[in-house]
Amino acid sequence: MRMKLFSNSKRLYQWTRKLHLYTGLFISPFLLLYAISTLYLNHSVRGTPVDEAQGTVPIELAPGVEGMELVNQVVEQLDLSGEIAGRGQIRNNQTIIRVARPGIVKVVTVNLADQEATVLQRSTGLLGAINYLHFNPGLHRVPKWGITKLWGWLADTTVYLTLFLTVSGVYLWVLLKAERNTGLIMLGGGVVSFISILAALFFI
Repeated sequence: MRMKLFSNSKRLYQWTRKLHLYTGLFISPFLLLYAISTLYLNHSVRGTPVDEAQGTVPIELAPGVEGMELVNQVVEQLDLSGEIAGRGQIRNNQTIIRVARPGIVKVVTVNLADQEATVLQRSTGLLGAINYLHFNPGLHRVPKWGITKLWGWLADTTVYLTLFLTVSGVYLWVLLKAERNTGLIMLGGGVVSFISILAALFFI
């Protein structure tokens, strides 16, 4: 019985060690993206540089069209792709549609009387694209664009796998007797730092 328990414990350790290793490798690109964007947001003084371009193009809209049908017609005719914001509400014979994707935001002002659309394109480059992914709402705000949905799933998966890495890391550390003292120092330092920062934020 003791040998069987030892064998099962050893097998659990080996599987946890492998999953810990390969999970860390899988999510490393996503963690790197969040690390780069966080450093940029914390240390950027001027903000993300923006290049703007604007143009007006004719469009053909069905008489009396409004709401999401209006939005869909405009997006299809202008061949736009991205996360769409705008419900086709008409004010002063105009409606505004915002289409965003990593690094590029297009603000479309539709003039129904003149049957034309003015497109203001804001390009933020690579850093802007990374920041967009950092702040992307993910699945919890019902994204419409397929790529945004995919990113939302991957972002959530990264969070869950990071939690697994934390738990499995503690488990592996506990089993390594030679590293327990050093591990206790590092764990204690992390806990104290975390509690100190929270106390400073909420009570000072």
